[in-house]
Amino acid sequence: PRLAAPAFARAAIRAGARIEERTEVAEVQKVGGEFHVSTTDGQLFVAEQLLITAGAWAARLAEQFGEPVPLEPNGPQMSVTEPVPYALPTVIGVFTKIKEEVIYFRQIPRGNIIIGGGNRNKPDMLNRRAYFKPESLINQMKQMKRLLPGAEKLNIIRVWSGIESYTPDSLPIMGRSGKVDGLFYAFGFCGHGFQLGPGVGDVMAELISTGSTRTLITPFDIRRFTDPTAIEMPFTSSLMSTGKLI
Repeated sequence: PRLAAPAFARAAIRAGARIEERTEVAEVQKVGGEFHVSTTDGQLFVAEQLLITAGAWAARLAEQFGEPVPLEPNGPQMSVTEPVPYALPTVIGVFTKIKEEVIYFRQIPRGNIIIGGGNRNKPDMLNRRAYFKPESLINQMKQMKRLLPGAEKLNIIRVWSGIESYTPDSLPIMGRSGKVDGLFYAFGFCGHGFQLGPGVGDVMAELISTGSTRTLITPFDIRRFTDPTAIEMPFTSSLMSTGKLI
């Protein structure tokens, strides 16, 4: 993320996007046929269409349009070991309903093993921080010992965390608003948003610019929380049962 996120930003700027960093949104509303986005530093942005993709903070903005979503913020933790001879060409992972036993890892060509899974920590939403917790690292290495004996002896050279958001059914919110014309959502990807981001961007760009999309996104409709009787949910039960194991 420390390399990929800035690279995405640079590519967006080259394509004509304008990025406002360290700019906190205070209020969003629709005035006439336009959306007004006010920031805490006094700026006002006006547009005919609005896409809310604010991650763990998106529910607060959606609620301002009368569409509350039960979104739970969490801070997962990742670890990186010292490099060792390359021997793991594939991703290995175990997913169970026992959160402490969830573990996944992969080895990159230069030899480092990247480890994730285990307990999710409660982030500091006010200061926008997810902090490293030693006990989470200890649990990760305990699970690594079960799957890859000897890995628990490797030195950890870097750890990081971030703030993710989770929905009750482990599915994202993605698509148009159920109440406000010109309003769209893409958030709550339950830990998969960074990986899915480019594809989500393509789908949302198609939806916003043409009014429809070739990709099935009905199961991700915000109305499943705000007005469940208004939509039919194809394949939702199978999607939910898969997601809840993670």
